[in-house]
Amino acid sequence: MKQELNEFDFENSSVEEIEKFFSKKILGHNRPTINISPDGLFRARIITNTKENDLTTVKSIWYPDFKEIDQKYHKLNRCSNIGQNFFYSSNYLGATIKELNPDNNDLIMIGIFHKKFTETKIRSQYAGIDALKTNPDRNSELKNYEYPSKTDELIEKYISSKFQEKIKNGEEFKYKPSIAFSNILLKNDEINCVIYPSVASELKYVNYGIKPKFVDEFLFCDKVYVYKIKKDSTEFILIPIRFGKRILLDPETPKNSIIEWQENKGLERDKTIKYCL
Repeated sequence: MKQELNEFDFENSSVEEIEKFFSKKILGHNRPTINISPDGLFRARIITNTKENDLTTVKSIWYPDFKEIDQKYHKLNRCSNIGQNFFYSSNYLGATIKELNPDNNDLIMIGIFHKKFTETKIRSQYAGIDALKTNPDRNSELKNYEYPSKTDELIEKYISSKFQEKIKNGEEFKYKPSIAFSNILLKNDEINCVIYPSVASELKYVNYGIKPKFVDEFLFCDKVYVYKIKKDSTEFILIPIRFGKRILLDPETPKNSIIEWQENKGLERDKTIKYCL
């Protein structure tokens, strides 16, 4: 199996072809699933050149709907193919900012997402079990986990390596294996989330990749903020610019909820947030 993996042409194969290849190789593989009930998932996006009238609803911080986005902005990502809608988030704002990696003087928008119903559970898969075992958010669930077999352990380690690989600009094709695995892990209709360590935070924090349909049906955004980024060789500094004083919730279509913005003034601008690079 190792030789076949090494010889496979990931760069020139489609995600669909890689998915079929992996599916055959991991047939019968066992891995843990879990019901999670996270509250307070962070999303962030760069809005430096975004028009004001495009920031009037929480749709502006929802997952991007690529049907509405120029194809030149479609790209491969950790869990999603070109033009594939997907909700990337973290339960730690610092990880979200590091994953976004804004430039100095960029404006960023941050949204905090919650469950509509307190009893909602998200059936989830892991990708990166060994790294997540040492994470304080996850080790309570995984600390006693033992692989059913040596083969299961080897397959999981290979899956983990693809989710934890640092990808350089121009080498986005290297996302294809983790995209293919994400598709496999989420193929079951009952599985709605992939939990994996944040590469940008050196695996210290956790990312949650969630199916768009689940987000539309069961999540809502109740807080939004805009910050200006000051960045040097050691840290990000987030300077408060404005915030959603009120969000007029649309219960039928939460992403259409209207934001009432208010500017930060005076001393409020001094309440900066800092994250080390």
